[in-house]
Amino acid sequence: MSNSLKDLTGSEVNEGIEVKDHGTMITGEGIPFFQLLMIQQALKAQCRGFRLTNKAPQGTTLARKRLGLRGNKESLLEQVTEIIDRIQAERAADHGAL
Repeated sequence: MSNSLKDLTGSEVNEGIEVKDHGTMITGEGIPFFQLLMIQQALKAQCRGFRLTNKAPQGTTLARKRLGLRGNKESLLEQVTEIIDRIQAERAADHGAL
């Protein structure tokens, strides 16, 4: 189990996502991966001049505090997307090995 959202691996995420006949259940390490996806969406919205909600911190704040990243909103979005792409590639490789 990873200590940081940045250090998630594809196999950990695969263990936390269960697909059944009528839906998908996210548990374990699937939850931090979903949080990464939401940070990415918040950054995309922020780059367009919007916020996902006024109740939660902005995407830049989440990326800096939760992931320890630095930079402006565009570079943060690029870094988060690279992390997600890496995890997705590992998930695909792990799924192919099953």
